[in-house]
Amino acid sequence: MLKHKINLTGLFIAITVFIVLLFLPVFDSQKAQYAFALLAMVAILWITESIPLPLTSLLIPVGAIFLQLLSPKDAFTEFANPILFLFMGGFVLAGALSYHSLDKMLAQKLIKLAGGNFYRSAIFLMLSTALTAFFVSNTSSTAMMIPLALGMLVLVDKDTVSPESKFLMLGIAYSANIGGIVTIISSPPNAIGAAILNINFLTWLKYSVPIFLITFPVMITVLTLYFKPDRKMSIGVMTFEKETAAPLKTLIFIFLLTVILWMMDGILSPLLHIDNSFNSLVAIFAIFLIYITKVLSWDKILKSINWEILLLFGGGLTLGFIIEESGLGEILIGKISSLITLVPIYVFLLAIVIFSIILTEFMSNTASAAMMLPLLFSLATQLEINPVLLLLPATIAASFGFMMPAGTPPNAMVFSSGYVPQKDMLKAGLIVNVLVALIVTTYFYFIFYH
Repeated sequence: MLKHKINLTGLFIAITVFIVLLFLPVFDSQKAQYAFALLAMVAILWITESIPLPLTSLLIPVGAIFLQLLSPKDAFTEFANPILFLFMGGFVLAGALSYHSLDKMLAQKLIKLAGGNFYRSAIFLMLSTALTAFFVSNTSSTAMMIPLALGMLVLVDKDTVSPESKFLMLGIAYSANIGGIVTIISSPPNAIGAAILNINFLTWLKYSVPIFLITFPVMITVLTLYFKPDRKMSIGVMTFEKETAAPLKTLIFIFLLTVILWMMDGILSPLLHIDNSFNSLVAIFAIFLIYITKVLSWDKILKSINWEILLLFGGGLTLGFIIEESGLGEILIGKISSLITLVPIYVFLLAIVIFSIILTEFMSNTASAAMMLPLLFSLATQLEINPVLLLLPATIAASFGFMMPAGTPPNAMVFSSGYVPQKDMLKAGLIVNVLVALIVTTYFYFIFYH
């Protein structure tokens, strides 16, 4: 469960900053001004956890309506975004796997491959998550792996929140984010960037694979040094009551069918004339199958869904919509773009990467990419710079939001497990953010300038 405690100091600071920014003339556009005030207040409330995170998310559409940034209908639309239903299916699938101990059985197989060592098993699971994210969405890959991680953690004689649980759970989220940069089909920003640049699958791989090969071990090193998990810990065999064969076989069939359908998104979507969100439809279909085959009762299905996380991410999507609709995002990008005449190209490129990372911490990376990339392409054309130099780093950075639970779906999903306190996600995520920003910037700078 998420933290439910009122921090009066943080709440006072957030409200004060909000009121000051409403009337302090930062931007010429009133809508952008109001959106910036709302963004600042929400960021403070999320970072300080002054009130429950889902409650902050619910305040976002309310604030947007009162500030006349969005109509009531538009303000709440994102709470029915298809990605929330993908989350829902992931939660129910995880609940079914856990209830029937299938997650523990699969975790045992993984541990056996790693020689019974927890640290190696954790890294093996992280690598599996990243490799899966090459070909399915990072949300889907996280949904597949979290039940296995939870099963593995049950085998470790540790408290609910421990260095080992933080290392494993956060590692899965970060692996999904990093794995999501590798192919054009991995995440929507990649598809947007590739479409604008008109580059094919193999050309994308030429740029993305080296970044993955560098950032993945860097991420594992950071988490290892930060959380200091016991690298010699062995995992014993867990005894658990095995279910009767019929429900277990049915669940395995549903699980494999769901994973296969998720992986075939790129093939089946065009055949069925479904433009997007095919994976969300699969997730709902999985819930339907789990119920009608009596794998879980309806009460257990409802209990397995983490409604708080659905509200949290719905608020994050709404905030992104506000930033885009108010013109605030375009203004901020314009401010960054003006730096190019004042600083060396490396510094300018680093600024773009950092800005893209910060933006994705508070809004959908699809929305941030759709907003940023066309503007950067126009800027590169005007300045006669190779567009790939500006667009690819910005696109890849859009998947590198490591600090906030609402930053990416994998972050939200592992945060919902209760194993990763927000302060740890913030601190470890900040370190990873800084390092990957420098890696991405340096990589593209040397490719195009040396």
